[in-house]
Amino acid sequence: MKADLLIFDGRHLLWRTFDAFHALGISVGGKEIGTGGIFGFLTVALRIHQRYRGVATVAWEGKTNFRRDLYPDYKRKEKPDLDRRELITDMAEQERRLKAILRAMGVRQYTAIHSEADDVIGRLANSGFAAKGHTVIYSGDSDLRQLVNDRVTVVAPGRRGENVVYNEKAVYEKHGVVPCYIADLKALAGDSSDNIPGVRGIGPKTAAKMLIRYGDVDDVINGAKNNGNKYNENWGFPERFKTAIIQNADNIRLYKKLTTIKTDTRMKPIKPKRNKHVLIRHLMAYRFQSLMSPAELNGLMRMGNG
Repeated sequence: MKADLLIFDGRHLLWRTFDAFHALGISVGGKEIGTGGIFGFLTVALRIHQRYRGVATVAWEGKTNFRRDLYPDYKRKEKPDLDRRELITDMAEQERRLKAILRAMGVRQYTAIHSEADDVIGRLANSGFAAKGHTVIYSGDSDLRQLVNDRVTVVAPGRRGENVVYNEKAVYEKHGVVPCYIADLKALAGDSSDNIPGVRGIGPKTAAKMLIRYGDVDDVINGAKNNGNKYNENWGFPERFKTAIIQNADNIRLYKKLTTIKTDTRMKPIKPKRNKHVLIRHLMAYRFQSLMSPAELNGLMRMGNG
C-alpha cells in the first residue's frame, strides 16, 4: 500500500518517541536542551515515509480548543509536579525546534485554530487533494480511526516496532463497530485518555452491541426511551442501562460532540522553506550524525518534495 498523502500526528509522535531517546541533548549557552523527541520523530517519520511514500504533512495542536469550552474537564490531568512541568517545558521547546527542521525539509505543516490536531487531520484527509488518491495517517490515537474509509487508512505504532494497519475491517475487528461509529462508541463507553466518563457501567463491548442493534447514540437514546424501536420488540439490554442512558442523554450527546473529529476546522499553515544546507546545519547543531549519511539526508529531503 502506497500513500498519495501521508499525515503525521505531530505532538503525538514527538511525545511517543521521546521516551526511547530521552537521554539525548545538547548544551546551548550553558543550558541543557533536550533533543530526544526531535531525533525520535525524524527517525520514525523517515522510516514511515520510506514505507508509504506520499506527500508528508504534519498536523499540530492549537493553543485553544473549542472542546474545553463545551466541557472544561476535557483532557484535564492532575496538576503536574516539578519534574513533569520541566518535561512539558522541554518538549514545547523541542516542538518549536522540530517545526524549524521540518520547514527546512520542505514538509507541509498545519496548526489547528481553536481545535486540535485530530481536526486538522480530518480536514486534510477530506480535502480535494486527498480525494484524488489514498491517505495514510500515522498515529496511535484511536479517535482517528473514525476517519477510515476506502481511501483513508490509519497506521498505528504497535509492539516490537511492528505497525498496525487499520482499514475498515480492522477497525471493526478491534472496536466492534464500523469507523463512523467510533465517536458514538466513546460517547457511550467513555475515553479515559480524553477524560470523557461515558455512561457508568457501560463498557466498549456493551456500547458496540447497542450501536449495532440501534444505530448512533441518538437511536440508542430513543431505543431506551421507547423500550426498543420499530425493528426490535424490546430494549434488549439490562434495565439499569436503559435508566442510565435516559438520565444521561444530554451528556451522551455532549460527549459525542467531544469525540467527533471536525473535518471543516480552521487551520494555519507553517510555510515550508526547503533548503538542504539549512537542514544540514540543524542536524550538525543537534549532533544527529546518523541522519547525516547521504541516504538518510536524501530521505529527509524527499519527505518535503511532494
